[in-house]
Amino acid sequence: MIIADINIKGEIRRNEPLSSHTSFGIGGMADMLAYPADREDLKVLLQAVKDRNLSHFILGCGTNLLVRDGGFRGLVISLKRMNAVTIEREYRSVGGSFAVFYAEAGVPVPQLLAVAVEKGFTGLEFAAGIPGSVGGAVLMNAGTTLGEFGDIINSVTLISPDGVLVTMTSDELGFGYRNTLIPEDHCVVDVRVILRRDDKEKVGVRILELLTKRKEHQPQGYFNAGSIFKNPNEESAGRLIESAGLKGRTIGGAQVSDKHANFIINVGNAKASDVLALIDVVQKTVLEVHGVRLEPEIKIIGED
Repeated sequence: MIIADINIKGEIRRNEPLSSHTSFGIGGMADMLAYPADREDLKVLLQAVKDRNLSHFILGCGTNLLVRDGGFRGLVISLKRMNAVTIEREYRSVGGSFAVFYAEAGVPVPQLLAVAVEKGFTGLEFAAGIPGSVGGAVLMNAGTTLGEFGDIINSVTLISPDGVLVTMTSDELGFGYRNTLIPEDHCVVDVRVILRRDDKEKVGVRILELLTKRKEHQPQGYFNAGSIFKNPNEESAGRLIESAGLKGRTIGGAQVSDKHANFIINVGNAKASDVLALIDVVQKTVLEVHGVRLEPEIKIIGED
């Protein structure tokens, strides 16, 4: 398809509402939204970004993202159609039988988890209920108290702004709390994770138990972007927000969840400005009450 002189096998849309592409259900228009079909399309798009000096943003599942009301001037690249999952190889080692799973960056984490369960492999249960893409999960080392992606990563393939493919091993990625050493200007193309063979039924039961607990403690039925703030120094951001008396605080259509204070929910036609104002209130109040400056975990892009 050729639009704006960019030729890819995938699709490019103009003036696309980003509210349709985020779990918050919030966000203005993107000048262009591209769906590369494969890594070659991705190279073409990144080359266009470089040649034309375009602002760009790589979009996974849009689950950890707030787009401002003015939208995004430039090109948003959605990896949604780069979603292949396969088992590359299996092997035996100390501790049992293992497999290297290959997943493209656009694969939703629940999809990778479902494939692992279906094939009878353990190690990804901690991700039960994490809604984002594999690429995003690796980039921010997503996880829970039970584990994180850095625990299972074998290697990650990246693409540089010049279209060069680079492979980084787990050790080189330097996984930390909600971060890695992946260069900001590089895009995750695919990942390889190592999982151990286990009884399929037992793995399924463990995941069901974890999902049940999540539903008990996290808001259901509202658009949201997951945890808004990082946990500071092993303290719970949710506990700090709740003890500061902020549960239920509402600005416009945005509300601090009554169920889990580290969630801001869209209770009805919320604007990004509502969410940003509420984030500001939470940060200032928690700083005043507890002396702790909360750092957002979500990515915020676009123009006011």
